[in-house]
Amino acid sequence: MVSLSGHQTRLNMLRTLLGTDLWIEQKSRQAFNLDTILLSHFTRIPAKSKTVLDIGTGAGPLMLYLSKKTKAKIIGIEIQEERYLQALHNIKLNKLENRLSVLHKDVKKLTMKDVDVIVSNPPFFKVNESSNLNDNEEDTIARHEVMLTLEELIKVVSRTLKFGGYFSMIHRPDRFGEIMLLLEKYQLTPKRVQFVHPYVHAPANHVLIEAMKQGSLGLTVEKPLILYIEKHVLTKEMTDIYGGK
Repeated sequence: MVSLSGHQTRLNMLRTLLGTDLWIEQKSRQAFNLDTILLSHFTRIPAKSKTVLDIGTGAGPLMLYLSKKTKAKIIGIEIQEERYLQALHNIKLNKLENRLSVLHKDVKKLTMKDVDVIVSNPPFFKVNESSNLNDNEEDTIARHEVMLTLEELIKVVSRTLKFGGYFSMIHRPDRFGEIMLLLEKYQLTPKRVQFVHPYVHAPANHVLIEAMKQGSLGLTVEKPLILYIEKHVLTKEMTDIYGGK
């Protein structure tokens, strides 16, 4: 979890969004983490993009970060009412109602079409991975495939993206093979992949993936991203990423 400065409100934490002039308010258990920063940095948004969709937006931190990268309309979708309301609040807090919005909806029922870019930091864990279940229902839905499986997500992305549109996501490396098979099944061509390692000699613990709707073959495997030189000491690349945020 990224440590951010801020002050305690009655129920929520009001914080600056790391490296920006934006603000975010959310409960401590909803606090965005490294996944959000990695995905926002990795995501490419073509200059002519008109619409960006954030699936599983939570309290909206990824939407806020992406608002600094594009002038496109950014739409979040969130199934949990409390997080949906928090995202609405954070949009208003930053006076971004003219470009950012959020839907309280089950993404499987989404009828949007021809979206330019879709991003998602989805639940990582299958529901049968009981050792990882959280007693808090809200956290369980956010982290486990209770409401949305990986295949359901990729199927929705495929039918919602325009031809040539981009999809970026972050996930666990141990599901990389499964992700590649599902992308192919739903006509999403992998274009870029980057593995993220906590230390140079440690196994990857995240993977960032970009795919294109019915794109031409050709995959770029980016240089691995190493987070730390040693405990609590960031690599220069990560320091630059934080600085860029």
